[in-house]
Amino acid sequence: MIKRLYIKNFAIIKEIEIDFNPGLTVITGETGSGKSILIEALSVAVGAKADKIMVRNGAQKAVIEVEFDDVEIRRLVSNNGKSKSFKDDEFTTLLNLRKENISRIDFHGQHNQQLILNSLSHLDYLDRYCGHNADVEYLEKIYSQLSELRTELNRLDEIENDKMDRLKLLSFQASEIDFISPSIGEDEKLKEAYRRLSNIDKIMRSLKNVKSKIADSDYSFSEQLGIVHAELTSIEKFDSSISQISSLIKSSIVQLDEAIREIDSQLVEIDFNQEELNEVEDRVSSLESLKRKYGGSIELVLDERKNIDAELKSFNNLDTSRKEIIGLIKEKEALFSKIAISIHAKRELKSKELSKKLVDVMSELNMDGSRFDIKINCDEDENGFVKLNGKPIMENSKGIDKVEFYLSANPGEPTKPLSSVASGGEISRIMLAIKSVFQNHDPVKTLIFDEIDSGISGVAAEKVAEHLVHLSQKKQVICVTHLSHIANRADNHLHVRKYVEGKKTYVNMDYLNKVESLKTIQELFIGSD
Repeated sequence: MIKRLYIKNFAIIKEIEIDFNPGLTVITGETGSGKSILIEALSVAVGAKADKIMVRNGAQKAVIEVEFDDVEIRRLVSNNGKSKSFKDDEFTTLLNLRKENISRIDFHGQHNQQLILNSLSHLDYLDRYCGHNADVEYLEKIYSQLSELRTELNRLDEIENDKMDRLKLLSFQASEIDFISPSIGEDEKLKEAYRRLSNIDKIMRSLKNVKSKIADSDYSFSEQLGIVHAELTSIEKFDSSISQISSLIKSSIVQLDEAIREIDSQLVEIDFNQEELNEVEDRVSSLESLKRKYGGSIELVLDERKNIDAELKSFNNLDTSRKEIIGLIKEKEALFSKIAISIHAKRELKSKELSKKLVDVMSELNMDGSRFDIKINCDEDENGFVKLNGKPIMENSKGIDKVEFYLSANPGEPTKPLSSVASGGEISRIMLAIKSVFQNHDPVKTLIFDEIDSGISGVAAEKVAEHLVHLSQKKQVICVTHLSHIANRADNHLHVRKYVEGKKTYVNMDYLNKVESLKTIQELFIGSD
């Protein structure tokens, strides 16, 4: 039950705080005074979508606090559209906020009236009455698993269809890689060998030229260094520090001699072989071709070779996997069929019970002689795996049933689809009848009605008022109303007034005592009922 509501900077509301009481509370006010804003703020507090336009002009954020018997909820909406939610001053996600409050407040407004006219929602209403939502959710889980298994089976069938072509391709690729048999780093070594072999003449000319300059010419490096070394040696006796220079020169002569020996060795070993060059070129070309096909590097080529082996191995397991999946599908279909048929039987049984109860309540709401049928149909499907009375039936995520509400508001008239025959006033009363019948099936403690009285007046309005009073004996009922019949029966009368002060709009909300309530009702509703 709602105990307190605090609103700040929400729409045209600057700041209000309202205590709520048990029983029937009506909210009245002139058109546009802010009655629906109060309901909208409540819905945002418990998880409805928030928007930056909800923040009062000039304010940074809107604040809505709702205190229940067991918890306090606070929602902040900033002027950039972002919002934050808190439960007992601890942050909570919007998803959790919605889940936790779904059993606290039940809102009824124009959206619900559109929902009841949509035949796709009728199955949910019936299941809610049947009280087997857990079974339906389990059925939806099985249906989802079946869908996933069939998708996997289709994938395996596609693989099977393409298996021979794929096997040929994989075998070719494996043979191609194995024939060349690359090794990591081989391509770089081959490129180096190719550079050497393709430039062998230049290498020989350069080595011979270097040898000539070092040792063979009249003014070679070796001869010049020998002369320098001799000259330095001759003056060492005059200055001992000269010996250090002399030693360095001698070392250079030794290294030059070593370089000459290495050049001679390489000149002897150099043997240009065109066949070797051709082999290196072919090998480099083969490796580059593999790299282009399988990833760009030898490492990736070898990785692809491992993947090919893995895929070839998977083909061996394909038949086993397919048989396992077919077995699982049969198991899931059998389980789905068993649960779906059980749910179907319960829907058939409970639909008659629900129809009778709704007709009884509708009679109390001045719809005497009305008939309300809940029609359950199962479509045959030659490919359906669920068998009902020996016939294959089309399945869906919630079983095998299609449900639609039918109404006849006039005695002697056949029932027709609800969406095609119900007027606005009748829809309001049907929704109220549903709330009444479902009150013992719902954990919701607070019912909020926005314009439940749409399209009704006179005796019908009086009947609706009586029913709201009856509901309020077990639930906290908050009702925005335009009818004196309902306002007169309320335990609490909250009046909303909009006024302008200093070019700004404000909203004021006050509880009225009996005298104030009667006066306000006369002023608001005279001639309107």
